[in-house]
Amino acid sequence: MKRYSILFLICLLIIGNVNAQDDELFIPKTSFGIKGGINALAVKTVTEISDNVQKKSGMYFGAFVNIQTSEAFSIQPEINYAFGEYTSNDKINLLHIPILLKFEMGNGFSGYIGPESVLLLKLDDPEEDRFNKFMFGFTFGIAYNISDNFSIEGRPYFSISKFLDDNPSYRRYNTLQIGLAYNL
Repeated sequence: MKRYSILFLICLLIIGNVNAQDDELFIPKTSFGIKGGINALAVKTVTEISDNVQKKSGMYFGAFVNIQTSEAFSIQPEINYAFGEYTSNDKINLLHIPILLKFEMGNGFSGYIGPESVLLLKLDDPEEDRFNKFMFGFTFGIAYNISDNFSIEGRPYFSISKFLDDNPSYRRYNTLQIGLAYNL
């Protein structure tokens, strides 16, 4: 896995540094920003008898760094704090940490894809110790630049790991985040 990660980073650097006989010199930029919006949570519970999806919503806010590797590609690590309801009585606090490959699509649109780690910070559940504190998954999405500094974005997160593994049943955690980002 470590070899694949290193190979992926080398490929990104090569893609970012290869300019097809351009007379213009590309100077990479690094920018910082903040973001926030709605965090729609879906927890799927699978048992031997049935499947159930519980949907709740909350908010998220965070910060990001955009490291440009070429005119069309950049790497964007983020850290986002999300909170909301897990069930009708229980609150949940999470930390989302995606590392995104962002690509410009033209006309103000950009897309991104990448792995995302989620840390369970707090869950108001008497059996909180049974839940996984670390989850791993992937995300992808699209953003539209409203102006030079503001963009609106949306993306789902799909968990690969289980939120609660209670053989033979389990719970899986997924989200949809829709919000605004501001480049500083």
